[in-house]
Amino acid sequence: MIFLMLIDTPEEKRKFVVLYEKYRYLMQKVSMDVLQDCFWAEDAVHDAFMHIAKNMSKIDEVDSIATRRYLITITKNAAIDIYRKRRIQMQKEIYIDELDEDILLSYTETDVENSVLDVLKNLPVKYRDVFLLKYSAKLENREIAKLCGIQEVTVRQRIARGKILIEKELSRLEDSGNETNSCDG
Repeated sequence: MIFLMLIDTPEEKRKFVVLYEKYRYLMQKVSMDVLQDCFWAEDAVHDAFMHIAKNMSKIDEVDSIATRRYLITITKNAAIDIYRKRRIQMQKEIYIDELDEDILLSYTETDVENSVLDVLKNLPVKYRDVFLLKYSAKLENREIAKLCGIQEVTVRQRIARGKILIEKELSRLEDSGNETNSCDG
């Protein structure tokens, strides 16, 4: 165990091994409750044990309620840190071309699809960001509100207004496309 390299005394090493054997499944469950993914939960438990190994002096009795609470708190915090990092990473990975088909409507012609993407790209930033978080990242309104530092009602308004702007612009493009096609004839 690599953790033992972080611990100085043989007594603390033994205590760490006992902690590991006794609490690792509980810690796994705690991190799983937060992350809902077994691989990420394992990472959280690993991070928690790294923290514990560095702070063995804070643990007195292995079987005490205080120790159990301490381990649960460390594990929960490690899981929350991973959750936040994943959320930030997801935000960075949002691309317009990942939008759901129902957002892009059912247009099949390449020119029209490019026009739809252009409309989305040209939305005002405050509408585009909320729109992409809602439909590309599939976040709930409350999550978007929290991420953007705005109220949930503002999120709903921006989505509704963004849809109206998209519909108007697509109608305008469709009308101008029909005028072009009628002149070709």
